[in-house]
Amino acid sequence: MPSMNAYLDDFGKITVHLNRSFFGGRSETFWITGDKGYSSQLLIVGVEDHSSFVRYNLTCPAGLVFGTSYQVREAHGLGVPLEYRMIVNTKQFNERFFYNGDDLGATYHWTHTDFALWAPTAVSVIVRIRNRGTTEIYPMTRGEKGVWRKRVIANLKYATYTYIVERNGEMVECVDPYGISSIGNGRESAVIDLDEISRIQDYPLEDVSGTDAVIYEANVRDMTSSSLTGTKNHGTFSALCEEDTSYEEMPTGLAYLASLGVTHVQLMPVFDFITVDEFHTELSYNWGYDPMQFITPEGSYSSDPDDPYTRVRELKTLVTKLHKHGMRVCFDVVFNHVYNVETSSFHAVLPYYYFRYNSNGFLSNGTYCGNDFASEKPMARKFILDAVRKIMSIYGIDGMRFDLMGILDTDTMNGVRDTARSVKPSAMIYGEGWDMPTILDGSKKASINNQEKMPGIGHFNDFFRDMIKGKTSDDQKYVKGYATGDLGLSFGTLSALCGNVLGDPYYCRFDSPDKSINGIETHDNATTWDKMHACCSNEDKDTRQKRHKMMLACTMVAQGVPFIHAGFEFAGTKGDNSNSYNAGDSINQMDWRRAVYNQHLIEYTKKAIALRKKYRGFRLHFTRQIEKYVRLSVAEGGCIFYEITCSDPVNNTQVIRVIINPTFDDRWYNFEPGWRVVFDENGNEQTDTVSEVRVPALSVIVCVR
Repeated sequence: MPSMNAYLDDFGKITVHLNRSFFGGRSETFWITGDKGYSSQLLIVGVEDHSSFVRYNLTCPAGLVFGTSYQVREAHGLGVPLEYRMIVNTKQFNERFFYNGDDLGATYHWTHTDFALWAPTAVSVIVRIRNRGTTEIYPMTRGEKGVWRKRVIANLKYATYTYIVERNGEMVECVDPYGISSIGNGRESAVIDLDEISRIQDYPLEDVSGTDAVIYEANVRDMTSSSLTGTKNHGTFSALCEEDTSYEEMPTGLAYLASLGVTHVQLMPVFDFITVDEFHTELSYNWGYDPMQFITPEGSYSSDPDDPYTRVRELKTLVTKLHKHGMRVCFDVVFNHVYNVETSSFHAVLPYYYFRYNSNGFLSNGTYCGNDFASEKPMARKFILDAVRKIMSIYGIDGMRFDLMGILDTDTMNGVRDTARSVKPSAMIYGEGWDMPTILDGSKKASINNQEKMPGIGHFNDFFRDMIKGKTSDDQKYVKGYATGDLGLSFGTLSALCGNVLGDPYYCRFDSPDKSINGIETHDNATTWDKMHACCSNEDKDTRQKRHKMMLACTMVAQGVPFIHAGFEFAGTKGDNSNSYNAGDSINQMDWRRAVYNQHLIEYTKKAIALRKKYRGFRLHFTRQIEKYVRLSVAEGGCIFYEITCSDPVNNTQVIRVIINPTFDDRWYNFEPGWRVVFDENGNEQTDTVSEVRVPALSVIVCVR
């Protein structure tokens, strides 16, 4: 700890910490000094003793000028820079400096480029530009609302730049928080001519969202990192763009995604993360939930990480390729924290603003990643909304999945929804609504507990997951769900099948079915197949595969939004690794051998997806429809009857009847004549009408009449 620190913590308040190793931490007098001989004595209004330092609460003279450097001196002659600290979190600060313009970052024109940086506590800012082998520095001019600006008259289409910011008594160099791209490993931001990116041909698709969607979660690297994929390149944006690849006649990569019939591909983080060396990707692996730059694409997925245009162009091309093959695209975005506060551009530009701190000045850690992004602060919220608008506009995507969404606040997430839909009206917005222990009032968290405050925003439904599969954490991996053998959960499963929107006697969690994102498995935790190694360890492979098919079918027939994690459809395994975020390609990559071996499960999944898309009764959009049309009951032995009475203008279907048999015995049911099985234990449709239906052990049967 330094001998002394001085903080401007409010208008009229300075806090000084004196180390006890420095004169016992005692001083009787303090002054503030500044430019042109400015000096004023500070009045001590409180002294607090701590184990290693003494804290002094001092008055502060009115009229301190932001953008000016000050020092605080004490009686023994020690002087230190005055740091702007908690004052940046005050209402008065936000009112004085909130900037609502849309020009932050670098805006390219062929004759000039405009640079704009919001840094209200900075004393000076320089933009350092490297262009065609030459480096020049340009002092920026402070303007209204603390925005620093510089127009550079030159064609900077291929230039890179950094900001050098003087604040709190030191000079720091950083990339642009609003940077659209960068060179390798985030060393410098890049000026980007967005007109060049907009010329990449896209393939517009009809609007599909909400309960009509089927989401498939995939990782860019994992989809093609295996040499069996048959791509020319591996683990990159461009590799996933390669068409007509296969392994033993099984489509791989892009062709595999297109074969499934899903409506949306959710790409795990594609924006800059710090734990993979972009020049040596073979040396490390990471899912990407450790962000460095929020708007810049990840360079390890680029064919040329040192070319800023390549990563942007290749990511945009990947989106258009998926569109061309009939799949919409959602980006998995991580706005809840940064990998390291001290090295982040946010902290460099304006310390103490963009992250949450407690009253003692320590970082909030609700993410368990060391810091929480302060989305409730006006300019932090504006950054997220600006980022959403830029990403939606540049890449033409169809939605976003928010990592640890419960860290963010409800107003920000409602703004995200409105912003995204102003670009694309059908944009899907959903995320992890877990109630995280961040320093934010519980009523303001964008958590599942506040779902009613966020219309049109989906939440991963862990109740659905836990009812049908069982608990996922390591200490509960032996806990069964309904489909894995606990028939006592049959009634709870009824609540899950209706998207948790029905009231008593069911468990109501959502006010709209499009809020329930129904996934049995995501990238987190052990795979479903690996969990069954524990909770169904006494059963043979064939039995567990039947249970697996039950879970696949339940996901597709339930009200809400179905979600599939890559590999779930062929009983993927990670070798019982329950947290494979950095476990490498051998654990995380798509196992095409296993896909071929379990091809019957993939075919079953395709049929289940097709079933959902064919019958709109599985895709009811409103709670009132589910209340009116859906009937649920538990039969003998824990079997479930799930009936949807709903006219269908396409199929002329009046009634859909789903029967789930989780027992080890076949069941026979007699109905009135005219029923037809459209989805049997193998996913096949039968042509004959029947009045007696056989439901094999451990299966899901769908009939219509």
